[in-house]
Amino acid sequence: MSKKIISLFAVLPFVLLLTPPAHAAAPMYIPAPIEVPAGKSVEEVKRSVRKALFDEEFQTREIGPGEVQGKRTKSGKNGAYSAVVSVTYDSRTVRIVYKDSENLSYDSKNQTIHGTYNRWARNIEKRVRRNLGAY
Repeated sequence: MSKKIISLFAVLPFVLLLTPPAHAAAPMYIPAPIEVPAGKSVEEVKRSVRKALFDEEFQTREIGPGEVQGKRTKSGKNGAYSAVVSVTYDSRTVRIVYKDSENLSYDSKNQTIHGTYNRWARNIEKRVRRNLGAY
């Protein structure tokens, strides 16, 4: 074997030790409030929010005026996991807030959660911005 291959095998165990496991929790991503562009009605904002959640595979339900809840459940090799977000909105702002999760390693004390939740929250945020034309 070449020296490069031998060196790779010698270093690989140390790299694996320094790499966090896939289930490691990360700091929770908290989306900033999204400013709604002038001239958008509350109904347009609501449609933008619902479409963003739908496009990210969240099931939605109306909680009340100006609030939609979304839940996404996935099955993985280690079982099912899910997240629930509350999206509040009016004609000026949209806010995406974590509500609950299962099997995503949420730690309220340290405000950490599995990276999957962070990806989902960022994707919802991006889609809401795009749907509203609020970049």
